[in-house]
Amino acid sequence: MDLASRASAFTLGRMCRMGLRARMGAVATMALSATLALVLALPAPPASAGEWDAVRSWETARIVRIVDADTVIVRDDVTNERSRIRFLGINAPEKPTATHPGQCGWWQAMDDLADMAPVGTRVRLASLDRTSKGRAQRPQRTVLAWNPSTQEYDLDLAWAMAERGWAIWFTVAREAAMSAKYRAVIEGARARQVGLWDPATCGDLEQPGASVDLRISRAPGSTNPADEWVSVRNTGDTPLDLTGWVLRDSGNQGWFTFPGGSVLEPGDYRVVSTGAGVSGSRTGRDLYAGAKAPLYQEPGSGPFLVGDGVYLLDRAGAYRFWREYPCTGTCADDPLADIAIDSYSLGRKKGVARAQTQFIRLANWGAQTRCLDGARIETGSSVYRFAPGVCLAPGTTWTLLGGSGVDTASVVHWNRTVPALWASGTLALIDDRGRTVSSRSW
Repeated sequence: MDLASRASAFTLGRMCRMGLRARMGAVATMALSATLALVLALPAPPASAGEWDAVRSWETARIVRIVDADTVIVRDDVTNERSRIRFLGINAPEKPTATHPGQCGWWQAMDDLADMAPVGTRVRLASLDRTSKGRAQRPQRTVLAWNPSTQEYDLDLAWAMAERGWAIWFTVAREAAMSAKYRAVIEGARARQVGLWDPATCGDLEQPGASVDLRISRAPGSTNPADEWVSVRNTGDTPLDLTGWVLRDSGNQGWFTFPGGSVLEPGDYRVVSTGAGVSGSRTGRDLYAGAKAPLYQEPGSGPFLVGDGVYLLDRAGAYRFWREYPCTGTCADDPLADIAIDSYSLGRKKGVARAQTQFIRLANWGAQTRCLDGARIETGSSVYRFAPGVCLAPGTTWTLLGGSGVDTASVVHWNRTVPALWASGTLALIDDRGRTVSSRSW
């Protein structure tokens, strides 16, 4: 099949079925009779409509080598220089290297990319900032391949890899113009169970009946990796052996392999701290990744979707469980919604006395036990982060007292000398994906 047929059959057809029109203003407004040399030599203005209306087209080039499923080497049409271009918005399976065995799905992903955009394919490179570079000083770009069927640069290679299931969501805060769209495409691939999300891609599933809940606890503004952790809880009915299973973040920065003997009984959990420590020294359930900096970036406050995720892979490299944030429409039914702020008190008197008499009480109004790993309570600038393992059985309560005292399983002290509840006028319970689960105001 020639390039025109491949482009039309794969990307254009699928994108049209999804109701997506790919139009680059710089090409669409030029007369088709203009010579190709002139089109390639002129700098492209910002796209004026379509899926890429937030990014500028900076360069045109030809692919001279496919490095892996999210990186290509191109030769610039104007300068004739070679550049190693990293796709924005996704992470694809890594191919084997001298120091890494490669990840499940790497060769299938590379084959698909080579089929869609073989060596010699003309591409347009777009971004918010022409100077954007990632690791190893690779320029970061949205790579749009020339589509002979439409006579436009509308074959978004990252989008196409995500649609085929060969990508996980990976955001760069300053280059997130396409982030929300890529996440939606990836979630669609998961729902169809294609590529990495096909249970058969990496071979027979290990412990196919496993059920795991992942939660991420972050400390906004902290640079201490000890303040960040992921809980891994067995929510199934049978023991789960995590020996050799791997936790990773979306950016490929942190990898943690569970040691031998990591067997979780139903309801049991492990807490993997990003920083360094001695495993089992605190609670018997604590493990340490040994990273020197936090791994999970904070959601952005700008116009584009920015976030991160944690992924649990089995020993064959199959993606078994994951949790991404911030929350989108797909996580509206999070079971933590069973937890509500049942009551609170603004306290009495002033200063320390008021801090001592303030409290916040949560209740589980659902029919199942719910755990608050990664959640937090916010009131104004005051934040209380839940320790791992705080769970509420149906019909039970958990109380946070503002003052000091002896903690129990259901009553915990904040040890404050300054009142938390007063001036802000609001109180919120927020889950690990940034969704407000319950709120009160006064």
